Amino acid sequence: MSTTLDFTALLVKRLKSRDTTALDYLYEHYSEALFGIIFRTTNHKEIAEETLHDVFIKIWQQIHQFDEKRGTLFTWMYRIARNKAIDARRSREFISQEKSSDITDYVDMFESTSGKENYIGLKEILTNVGKQCKRLIQLNFFMGYSHAEISENEKIALGTVKTRIRNCLKDIRNNLGRDFE
Repeated sequence: MSTTLDFTALLVKRLKSRDTTALDYLYEHYSEALFGIIFRTTNHKEIAEETLHDVFIKIWQQIHQFDEKRGTLFTWMYRIARNKAIDARRSREFISQEKSSDITDYVDMFESTSGKENYIGLKEILTNVGKQCKRLIQLNFFMGYSHAEISENEKIALGTVKTRIRNCLKDIRNNLGRDFE
């Protein structure tokens, strides 16, 4: 009777035993995806690069906390990257650097012509939800702004921001559901 060990489980085991070649492999295969997550949140290349470095340090230091029963290795790393990016975005240095630029200076990510979103019909769905929904979702999920920050920057009451985001997500979920029926 032979047993095969899942590659990810082996990688995690090697990381937990402090094998630096496993960390090199992890960086080589996942750094680009994690950088993309961080960059979309910070919209600043140098801060994203520094944050990526911090993410891999945290992964290395906290790999013993990874639990495969709670999710995949990538999902665990994604959460670390997203949280670090949001922390970087909320840091004093970032805020002071961004003071001179208004929220409207950011490029509308949903209007990109990359075409990638066409593969799952997301572009059409987002076109149907309206500009306000796209803006709120972009600020909250892709740029890492809290509801309070959106309220302050967009001059909308906090409760209204929360309600509008919830309604936008509900509309998107309903539209996506129709595509899979």
